[in-house]
Amino acid sequence: MPIAALRNLSSVRWRAFADAVAFALGINMWVSVVMLPALFVGTWQSPLNLALAALPLVVLLAGLWRRSETILLLVYPSVLLLPIAVSPEMASPYVYSAARFAIVAVGLVAFLMGISFFASFYEHPEPASTRPLASSRRPQPARWRRRYRVYWALTLLSVVFPLTLLYVANFDTSTQAFLRQMYPSRVAQMTTVLNLLVLVAWVLIYAQYFVGVLRLHRTGDVPLAQAITDIRASARRPRPAFFIAVILAVVFMALLLISRYV
Repeated sequence: MPIAALRNLSSVRWRAFADAVAFALGINMWVSVVMLPALFVGTWQSPLNLALAALPLVVLLAGLWRRSETILLLVYPSVLLLPIAVSPEMASPYVYSAARFAIVAVGLVAFLMGISFFASFYEHPEPASTRPLASSRRPQPARWRRRYRVYWALTLLSVVFPLTLLYVANFDTSTQAFLRQMYPSRVAQMTTVLNLLVLVAWVLIYAQYFVGVLRLHRTGDVPLAQAITDIRASARRPRPAFFIAVILAVVFMALLLISRYV
C-alpha cells in the first residue's frame, strides 16, 4: 500500500476515534445535566420538556457531523441549559449535592478540553514529504515559554474560578439562607438565575481582566503584523493611478459624445 494511502487511512481512524470520544463526553454531559435531574424532579411528562431534553442530542450529532468547534463548544453547552430554563428545579441544590456537583464539573471540564484537544485530529494530514524550517531546530525562545505558562495559568483559572463561584452560589449555607429568607417559595428559580448571573459575570471578568490584558501581546510577529497593517491601509486609499484612470475615462467619454453629436 502506498505511503500516502497509509497516511490517509491513519487520519481517518484518528478522526473516527476523535468523533467517538466527543460523542461519549457529550452523552455524559447530557445524562448528567439533563436526563438524571429530569428523572429526579419528574419533568418528563410534558411534551415541551421532552422536546427540549432531546434537542441537545440533535445539536451534538450535528456538531459531530459538521465537526464544528463552534457547535460543540458553544451551541451544545448552551442548549443543555434550555430544559433547566423551563424547569429551574432541575438545578436546585436539592438535586445537585456537593459530590454530584463535583462529578458534573469534572465531566464538563473533560468535555470542553477533550473537544478542544481532539479538534486537531480534524485538520488535514501533513504532506508526505516535508522540509522543516531552519528556525524550528533552534531552542524555543524564552518569550514563548513564558507565553505557554500564561496559557496554562489561564486554563487553570478558567476551571477554578467559575466552579468556585458556582459552588458558593449553590452550596454555601449563608447564600442559601439568604435566598430562603428573601424568596421563600422561589428558591430553586432564584438559584438558577444566580447561576446564570455568575456565568455571565465570569465571562465578562475573564474577557476584560484576564484575556484583555494579553491583547497587546497576542500579535505574533510584530514586523509581519505591521507590514500587513500597512498593506491593508494602502489598499483602502486610492492610488494616483486610480484618479488618472478616472480622468482619462471621463475625457474619452466626452470625446465620444462630441464626435457623435457634433
